Amino acid sequence: MRGLRAVPITASRDCHARSTGVLMPRQQPRSSLRAARELYLEVTKDPNARPLLVASWHRSMEHKVKSGSLDAPYLDNPNLDSPLARAALPILNRLHEQLADDPVSIMITDRNGVVLSRKVSHEGLTTNLNRVQLAPGHVFAERYVGTNGIGTALASGRPVMIAGREHYVEALRDFRCAAVPILHPTRRTLLGAFNLTTIPQGSDGMLMAFARSVAAQIEGEIAAITSRRERALFQDYMEACSSARPGLVLALNRDVVMMNEQFRAAVTGPDHYALLDHAREIADHPRMEGARSTALPSGRVAELRIRRCRREDSDAGAVFRVRLIGHPQPQPAVSAAPARSDLGLVGTSPTWLRAVGDSRAAFLAGTWLHLLGEAGIGKRTLVEALHRAHGAGRRLEMTQPPLSDSPAVTERWLYEIAEQLAVPSNVLVLRDIHVLSDQLRQRLRSLLAHLDSTATGQLVMTSQPSMVSTDDEFAQLCGASVEVPPLRHRPGDIEHLTRFFLRKYRPNGGESGFSPDALSMLQRCPWPENLRQLESVIRGLARRPSTRMIHAEDLPPECRVSSHKILTTIEALERDAILRGLIDRNANVQRTAQDLGISRATMYRKMRRYGIVPSNLT
Repeated sequence: MRGLRAVPITASRDCHARSTGVLMPRQQPRSSLRAARELYLEVTKDPNARPLLVASWHRSMEHKVKSGSLDAPYLDNPNLDSPLARAALPILNRLHEQLADDPVSIMITDRNGVVLSRKVSHEGLTTNLNRVQLAPGHVFAERYVGTNGIGTALASGRPVMIAGREHYVEALRDFRCAAVPILHPTRRTLLGAFNLTTIPQGSDGMLMAFARSVAAQIEGEIAAITSRRERALFQDYMEACSSARPGLVLALNRDVVMMNEQFRAAVTGPDHYALLDHAREIADHPRMEGARSTALPSGRVAELRIRRCRREDSDAGAVFRVRLIGHPQPQPAVSAAPARSDLGLVGTSPTWLRAVGDSRAAFLAGTWLHLLGEAGIGKRTLVEALHRAHGAGRRLEMTQPPLSDSPAVTERWLYEIAEQLAVPSNVLVLRDIHVLSDQLRQRLRSLLAHLDSTATGQLVMTSQPSMVSTDDEFAQLCGASVEVPPLRHRPGDIEHLTRFFLRKYRPNGGESGFSPDALSMLQRCPWPENLRQLESVIRGLARRPSTRMIHAEDLPPECRVSSHKILTTIEALERDAILRGLIDRNANVQRTAQDLGISRATMYRKMRRYGIVPSNLT
């Protein structure tokens, strides 16, 4: 989770380093569960020892949470524009008026345990909640604060009541918390939780019934909002389809995909998946509209005219009118040697060759060039190859945005850019311009706009396509803009690339190579980190002592998922632990969940998150 800082509300306290909390199979599940149960009984004096609570204490121990101190990380600017927040906040506001001056706090969290909103009017309870950091922005997942209403409801996927000594951390034992997970009304995926916190007195049954009722109201409101969004998108889609010359029409948001018969007939095979993937990326960014073009695996270009669907100040998705340019190009046969161009770049897919060709034309003409492409796709490698082939007598310089926004640092950075571009023989590459702050973007744009691109060094800027809009100010300054296709849109190049990397890391590999089932699995992998990830996988395989053919069962767990999400190191470890557990248990979800010490509901939620399909593992 990016942006986490340990910032207590009432006092400064360093956030202690603790275990990553990654799910790993226990070496001695029975003995460790017994230890958790014994500690729970010793602290709570509760003879019943509910299995749900014992399992939660066990997870808290595995996460190495310190019972004597509380450190809930802090997230700046939690997202209040999510469907959950939009549905829940009006309900919380009404409840807050009804519960005025009562010693009870109502709050919602996202699925990671980040408190999005808290309503409380009782002065004493407010003070106590602030003392334990139970306030907006703080994270109350089990891995940070142990057993608590919010974290345990999210981890178990079940409504929970945590009272007094049942809390793992001592500082929370003055409270009673009733928390209920909130699920998406149609997908049934976890969105967050509703939590009631009060002092330890009164009826637990009444408190839980109240919490369940409010959670049901929030889920009902989410369903209503979703229905309104889908109706609005459907109306805009039908309007586009009923025009005089509708052509190819596509409409989608995160829940719905609609396409007319012309689209379904004209866009098939790899083009279909590539175009849908590109459209989803656009639909996920509400500011993106206008026109965009994207190269398809067949060699055709899809020109998209994007119209946002907005209702009641909410984005309901996007409607695309699509025009296909060109004709499908035949794919060359795969030779035994990796297919390499005269630039030394591997790949023969039409989209890749077009990107290379357009970039080469701009480089030879000395035109300022804007290269768009996802992280790890090879933008830097492409520029370096062009410079090696056509940059004789020209100096290649690369720079990235400064790490600090202080005036002295940014002034120096802008000055160095102006200095380097003042030399006509220089080629300056400004990398990752999408991460610039708004203020620095404007200053850089002003600097570049006052330079005469015909009388300066050549400028190449790189950015990620999902991070910039079609009217991006930097793209307008360049004479050429080229989008480098992601690896998942180049399935035909996977075999060439795997051969290239295998020869690179196993030069004396003899007859070693990839079996058809291994290549098929590699071609289906979404590769969210693109070439960087593929090279890492092949490097790991090449280090193994065996020189035999590489089969599907030899591939690492990350090749068996369908998620496009780029994972943190901790998330990747958790995903791999789940995958290995499922493989060891012959895809038995129940037994794997038991091995990992989590509920089956949590197991399914994590499988959806990481794109794990058990049937693909057997």
